Amino acid sequence: MKQISPAILLTLCLFLAACGAAGSPVIALVTPLPATIPIHTPTVAPAPAVGESEAVATPTPLNIALPQGKAAAVAAATDMAMQPTPRSRLVFDSYPVPIAFDEFYEGYTMRTGLTLSDKLVSLDGQEVLMEGYMAPPLKPSLDFFVLTRIRLEYCPFCSSAADWPDDIALVYMQAGEVTVTTRPIELAGRLEVGPAVDPETGMVSLVRIYAERVEVIE
Repeated sequence: MKQISPAILLTLCLFLAACGAAGSPVIALVTPLPATIPIHTPTVAPAPAVGESEAVATPTPLNIALPQGKAAAVAAATDMAMQPTPRSRLVFDSYPVPIAFDEFYEGYTMRTGLTLSDKLVSLDGQEVLMEGYMAPPLKPSLDFFVLTRIRLEYCPFCSSAADWPDDIALVYMQAGEVTVTTRPIELAGRLEVGPAVDPETGMVSLVRIYAERVEVIE
């Protein structure tokens, strides 16, 4: 900023004095700004010398996988905690007991999902008879398959989720393999109820049958 010369300053003072004498309001002089504005430079802390301690962030582990067998143990504990129990246990006169897909559930709620029927849960661990269809498989002979209420035209792994029925049962063959058929079948075996994950395929199931016999219905 340039400094005001003494001559200009004297002229300005005389002008202000004349204005005051004539009854005009006196204008106070504004305090001039300094010629230079100081600039504050931030202080940078020096780097620690060699050998001195320095705070370091805790590193994120590269491997966050559970120990071997831990995931399976957690899943098994979860399945045990969620094991269904009947509200009123039913007693049957003889076995195997025929059961149909219509008898699996008694309703559905947004909070708990499907409500298992007392008949289905009472037959947990018992011998049953069921009829249905094989879901289209990926090979001609199987040691397990999915039993469905209706016949499917496409492989369930190749179509949309809307084509997969709600009422299904996972069937494990106890003796050898079974030949694939599109005809209705009847099977007999031990029923198992409750959520479980197949260790080989990762398939989640709620109802399983360990079949001793599978026959085509003529």
